[in-house]
Amino acid sequence: MRHRNMTFSIPEDLKKSLCSHASKGGISQFISNAIRKALDEEKIKKEQELDAAYEAASQDADRIDVLREWNSLDDVSDLDNGENWDWLRNSKENGKKSKYG
Repeated sequence: MRHRNMTFSIPEDLKKSLCSHASKGGISQFISNAIRKALDEEKIKKEQELDAAYEAASQDADRIDVLREWNSLDDVSDLDNGENWDWLRNSKENGKKSKYG
């Protein structure tokens, strides 16, 4: 794995604490491990938030009603306004595109 030197500033008290936990030669590894752990925890947290949002959305009664309404639009048999919709029904049954694209 490639390594890249970086320069950044940290508070003096954090530097002292860091130097007491890691040897001079091990500071880079210690910081890399700490950053990796923090990023992994952040990723897990975001995934959990996304999962929770998805679960909440899947339980939303309004959303479910809208999906049922949209799904019912696939059934053109209840359209009775004098228009001939056979072309649409036939295109769906035959897997063809409608005359409108």
